[in-house]
Amino acid sequence: MAKNGTRPVAAKHLFVEAPDEVFPMLEENTRLDMIDYYESGYNRPSLNVFEDSSMITCCDSTCVEIKASDVLQYQLSMPAKDLIVLISTHSIPMPDSEIAFYNFEWEKLPAEKYFSAPKLADWLTNEGKKARENVENVVPFIAASYNFDVESGVLTITNRLKDYFDKNTWLQVSKWLSPQLKYKWTGKKFKKQ
Repeated sequence: MAKNGTRPVAAKHLFVEAPDEVFPMLEENTRLDMIDYYESGYNRPSLNVFEDSSMITCCDSTCVEIKASDVLQYQLSMPAKDLIVLISTHSIPMPDSEIAFYNFEWEKLPAEKYFSAPKLADWLTNEGKKARENVENVVPFIAASYNFDVESGVLTITNRLKDYFDKNTWLQVSKWLSPQLKYKWTGKKFKKQ
């Protein structure tokens, strides 16, 4: 697998070497084709196992961004030696993300060691804190998309509930909830800013 002494490992190699269960709709040969197309400058999609278009939208040594389908995107990042941060974003229809952590052998690591997912209280504005009961009655869940910038070490979590509520309800709810939360990578974990 990816561990090989002191040779640096590029994110694209980890993407290719991932077990099928990590990217179930993208077979290894498809992943190789996606990298070849991206590196050759072709804006050509590859077909995934469901015959949908998949392509790499960004790739450098520490990050690969993948559009697996119209409703699923991945961001594979490497913030530290032997640590993979994998963000999966589903459109439900608004974007909603999950975050997982792996070592370079693709063994899943306990997420709570690296990140505490925001709870409702983390999203509340000052006005929202005063109206907490109303918020709990109106907001059934928080849909949020994640994006990790390895260079700055900042994980940005963006509130996506605007697409869930009708316009009038959102005007009220938006006063109660922060539009974004930011977490900084400390070298060992993500800490809320």
